[in-house]
Amino acid sequence: MAVEIKNSTLKFIDLVTVEDAEAIFNKLLEKKKIKIDMSQCKHIHTAILQLLMVFTPEIIKLPEDKDLKKWIIKE
Repeated sequence: MAVEIKNSTLKFIDLVTVEDAEAIFNKLLEKKKIKIDMSQCKHIHTAILQLLMVFTPEIIKLPEDKDLKKWIIKE
């Protein structure tokens, strides 16, 4: 799994795939104030992007990849 879950923070690591979507979905349903650390994330599946769009958790650290960052930042 490319996601570390610690309390109310989800840390995305390297490639976050569709296989990670269910665990992320359940965590987002379970807690209201989830924070996302994407500092080590290289790629996310579109299912993960959709979860971020629906639940709008706080992104506490953005990915370094500029193209991925464009999909995450709301402008």
